[in-house]
Amino acid sequence: ARLPAPAEAMAVDAGDPRSLGRFSQGCRTVLNCAGPAYLLVDRARRAAFAAGADYVDVMDDGRTADPVPGRTAVLSAGLTPGLSGLLPGLLSQGLRPGGEFTGCYVGLGTLTRTGALDYLLSAERGYGTPMAVWRGGVVPSALAVERHFPVPGVPRPLVAHPFLTEELVDRARELGLGEARWYNAFDGDAVLGTLNRARGGHPGPRDLAARAEELVRSSALDAAGRTPYHVLWGRLEGSDQEGNAVSRAIVIRGEDGSRLTGAVGAFAAAAVCGGQVLRGVHQASAVLSPRAVVDWLRTGVPGVTVRQTTVSSSPDAEHGPGPGDGAEAGGVEEGTL
Repeated sequence: ARLPAPAEAMAVDAGDPRSLGRFSQGCRTVLNCAGPAYLLVDRARRAAFAAGADYVDVMDDGRTADPVPGRTAVLSAGLTPGLSGLLPGLLSQGLRPGGEFTGCYVGLGTLTRTGALDYLLSAERGYGTPMAVWRGGVVPSALAVERHFPVPGVPRPLVAHPFLTEELVDRARELGLGEARWYNAFDGDAVLGTLNRARGGHPGPRDLAARAEELVRSSALDAAGRTPYHVLWGRLEGSDQEGNAVSRAIVIRGEDGSRLTGAVGAFAAAAVCGGQVLRGVHQASAVLSPRAVVDWLRTGVPGVTVRQTTVSSSPDAEHGPGPGDGAEAGGVEEGTL
């Protein structure tokens, strides 16, 4: 593909420190979308810093990131983690602390081999806690699998597995949320069956590669004959400064998960280049503006739709849409961001 001047294409081996070093020379900010992130770890970040560049990664490279004087790094600047961690802040803006947040991600489409590997590795690298909820702290084994979980914009109920991510724990603590829960949802039986069989143990390289190939095949089977999609949904139940009950929901939908991931990473890289992020090492959900990111997706990324709703009531009125009502709830429609 042709690149607009003064862009330049260069081949780079993400597993080779010397290749990464050559690529990073002369860069102001390096945006890393390569994977598997859990196998490449911090190679790209170290190469960028050594070359005098700032750094953005759509994943967390899995290593403790020591600050480098004068340099900036933004990690987990993708779809999930990344955009997922911006939803609580967006929905809680202007409300009293103590709100209750529920979020969900579901994707339908054929996984890449790299994506499959990172999916499998994330389960054993401390990315989160299955079946847990946040209630002023991590409460393990508090939730159960939801077998008929509705998500706005998805035509049929999903199977949703509670998975409290470290990203959401950080946001819940920072925002003073009373409760927070996250679900990874599945639209089909094949991927879920493969993941259930893969649970437990620490597979060697050959077993891991075989499981990844099986996961790729399963994702293709679930998606066969259907239109691919990726949906992030979030809802926050809280109260405004006058004590009125407020329920806010947002649905972000796109056809291509890689495009969404790259777009969030590009926004983060532009923010770093523009001096909008302080020096140091940060998680994207802690330093990016939720509203600015969502507006960038809506206006700058083809095929992405964003819908937000708000329902308000007096303190004495019955209130609260069900778990999957989101944008379909009756009330005041704010429209797209």
